[in-house]
Amino acid sequence: MSNEKTSHLRTRKRKNRRKKFQVLSQEDFKSQIVSLLIKADRIISEDMEKAQQFAKQARKIQMKTRIKFPPEWKKRFCKHCKSFLYPGINSRVRLSSTNKVIAIKCNHCNKYTRIPYYRNKEAKNERLH
Repeated sequence: MSNEKTSHLRTRKRKNRRKKFQVLSQEDFKSQIVSLLIKADRIISEDMEKAQQFAKQARKIQMKTRIKFPPEWKKRFCKHCKSFLYPGINSRVRLSSTNKVIAIKCNHCNKYTRIPYYRNKEAKNERLH
């Protein structure tokens, strides 16, 4: 009797458990990412965890679809711990005139991200050549 049960279990077919996703265009994904980041930006002062969830969801969509973040949102993520940064709440932004650098300190992992800046395009060209 036990042999009959085990043989029945062995011959059972597996169901296809893959989720079926809706096929969206690149623009639809991009607008979805931006709307999630805007939501995170609005809610971060009230509920930090919820804002981090929205940003994490947007990052997952971005990585899965291989879409680049819009430039205004790209610098809003910590390069080290990948948390969503909001200046004054969970990050500190400083300008260094001697090094010509924007220093962004993440309060979550206490690491710095340095972004060079130039006052005009001529100074940038001089530095490169």
